[in-house]
This record gives sequence, structure tokens and C-alpha cells, in this order.
Amino acid sequence: MKEYISPLELIELLKPKIKKELNQTDPKNRDDLEHEIILKILEGLKTKKFQSIPTFFELLEKERQQD
Repeated sequence: MKEYISPLELIELLKPKIKKELNQTDPKNRDDLEHEIILKILEGLKTKKFQSIPTFFELLEKERQQD
């Protein structure tokens, strides 16, 4: 399993969901809104420390240690 995903890969994975949700807004505003959503995602990636998120197995091990 790949442990790292580039921001570009993440945006490509999220594009279908973004496009689907953009159908709820006025067609003339969709392009601008799409760019804003992508910008917010990228800004979030810069400020969050996703590398510190534990894996599933690390969570299991931590749970076992608490028992």
C-alpha cells in the first residue's frame, strides 16, 4: 500500500466528488467555486500534519496496550 499521495493525485481522486457537488450551484459560478475548493484543499494540506496520523495497525496495537 502506498504511504504517500501527492497533492496532485489527491485532487485527481477528489475531482469526481467535487464535480458532483458543483452541480448544486449555478453553472456560471462552478469554475470559480471549483478553483476555490481545490485551493482550500491545498491550503489544508500545507497546514495539517498528516504524517502523524497512525495506521490502522498502530491503532490496534495502542488499543491492546490499554487493555
